[in-house]
Amino acid sequence: MKKTLGLIITFIGIAIIVGAFFLTPDHALNAADSVNGINASAALAYGGFITFGIGVVIYVSTLPLASEKRRQQSQS
Repeated sequence: MKKTLGLIITFIGIAIIVGAFFLTPDHALNAADSVNGINASAALAYGGFITFGIGVVIYVSTLPLASEKRRQQSQS
């Protein structure tokens, strides 16, 4: 369940980032430019990076450590 939740949050973060870069208005220069005020998508892009990072951390926390993998393989 946690692994799936992490992947879903990761994909949502990627979608936010892609949307921020492709759906930024032409007059706002780019999604990483925060000087353009309200029309800039910098906050949206950085929020997508944060969401992506949270999803990756949740997903990675569900994976077994390397030493646990070896221990499970040797016990089998």
